[in-house]
Amino acid sequence: MLDGKIYLVGTGPGDVELITVKGYKLICQADVILHDHLIPSELLRLAKPGAEIISVGKFAGRHTMPQEQINKLLIEKARDNKVVVRLKGGDPLLFGRGGEEAEECVQAGVDFEFVPGVTSALAAPCYGGIPPTHRDCTSNVAIVTGHRKDEKEIEIPKAGTIIFLMGVANIEKIIKSLLEAGWPGQTKIAAIEKGTCYDQRVIQGTLDDFLEVTQKAQMRTPAIFIVGKVVELQEKLDWFGKKPRILLPGTHPDKYRHLGIIIHRPLIKSVPLDDYTQADKVLKQLNTFDWIVFTSTNGVEFFFQRLNAVGLDTRSIGTVKVAAIGKTTAEKLKTFGVLVDMQPNLESSTGLLEEFKKVSVKGKRILLVRPKVGSSMLLDDLADADAAIEAVVVYRNVDIESEETDFDYIDQILFTSGSTVRAFLKLYGSVPDGVKVYCLGLPTLNEAKKHNIFAELLP
Repeated sequence: MLDGKIYLVGTGPGDVELITVKGYKLICQADVILHDHLIPSELLRLAKPGAEIISVGKFAGRHTMPQEQINKLLIEKARDNKVVVRLKGGDPLLFGRGGEEAEECVQAGVDFEFVPGVTSALAAPCYGGIPPTHRDCTSNVAIVTGHRKDEKEIEIPKAGTIIFLMGVANIEKIIKSLLEAGWPGQTKIAAIEKGTCYDQRVIQGTLDDFLEVTQKAQMRTPAIFIVGKVVELQEKLDWFGKKPRILLPGTHPDKYRHLGIIIHRPLIKSVPLDDYTQADKVLKQLNTFDWIVFTSTNGVEFFFQRLNAVGLDTRSIGTVKVAAIGKTTAEKLKTFGVLVDMQPNLESSTGLLEEFKKVSVKGKRILLVRPKVGSSMLLDDLADADAAIEAVVVYRNVDIESEETDFDYIDQILFTSGSTVRAFLKLYGSVPDGVKVYCLGLPTLNEAKKHNIFAELLP
């Protein structure tokens, strides 16, 4: 075997949190990533700096790159002594052609591993509120491809529940085959579009009326079909459809997943400054301050990057007290060996100011770590408390392109900073009607109001 290695990784059906721990780690470690069309961009953003990311663009009826060329590219990259991760939606071995790619590896003498993924055949019904098996309905289930390359009739196995994958183009043939196999016309059937994603939709009918129902609903791909008595449980067990769908144009989506279905569409990214002359002067005098205040994890990251760049480390902080705007920032500081002296329960500038009111800051030298453009609220209020406040700019935020978002499936928008408000308006112009807006912290709320956006503080 050669030194390079290929990992055939299933990413799950769409919800990024359904990636396995092993799959997550491999994406972070990969030198080269080859991915299909439907892989969530949020997973691709996990790739390490410098990783080569190649879209092989496989989706229904159209392949940007033929399978033979994909196989060849996998082998070539592995022979360059690279860790190659081949990302496939769902599970790589369930109608995913992972077996064919593995055979090519064996033939070429390249080491490989399979990394299972959560298949849409089970995850989509789960998120759609339909259990494939249920002791009151059926104890067996069959998973069938609805796409036959040889154009043969679709075989209908004997099972209480049948799940069809890749069958949208052949729905008429599937219905015909089920009826000919003896399934009653009143049998319940459901299509689950984009299962586990924010724009998931469940369309229900019977075998007799399903063609008409799906045509009227303008059914989209990708979708799976599930047939059987278990479909009758859908409305009762529809947990996912009851969650609010929240667009997050900022960063750190994991912090907010408890609020609902987070649609992460970052519109900004944090990058280094072009010139650190002023910042370097301040960083070399840290021991002259009484407090250092961090208001974001990005500020922590860039602060210590620059501190190291000028030949210093955490020892430069010495006995200076450290304040963090909240738990996430405090945890980030801990990774650099710094424990905070102040952390508000309310993760916001307002919460931090309330904490500073409990201590005497009159005449104290306070250093605020911040981006190039940001709220002046902390600076102004601490100055009003007679503190000798100074800011050190260690990074800047820049706009980035965002993937398309269907606002028909968005219930709320969560702005986490003034820069996310500005970036959103620059891209979309305004907040769509009927979408509720929440803001993290007063400075963000004030920025929204400045642009005539009706918003509320995040509770």
